[in-house]
Amino acid sequence: MKLPTQADVARLAGVSRAIVSYVVNDQAGGQIPISEETRQRVLAAVAELGYVPDSRAQALRSGSTKTIGLIIPDIQNPHF
Repeated sequence: MKLPTQADVARLAGVSRAIVSYVVNDQAGGQIPISEETRQRVLAAVAELGYVPDSRAQALRSGSTKTIGLIIPDIQNPHF
């Protein structure tokens, strides 16, 4: 089964993908006038479809994976 995308959420809510992005990422910050009704429609569509942002896409966009590496000398050593 295909995971829902922002385009799917936008289609169901009757708004643009940009509005979905602003609502999901909570980036409007008062600079973009999004009515509470529109915000609630988007959030309802998100819940109905089970949409979750793709962490790989976020990592590409931000340039940060929020992952750390760990190098250990011997994995068999019980200390590690």
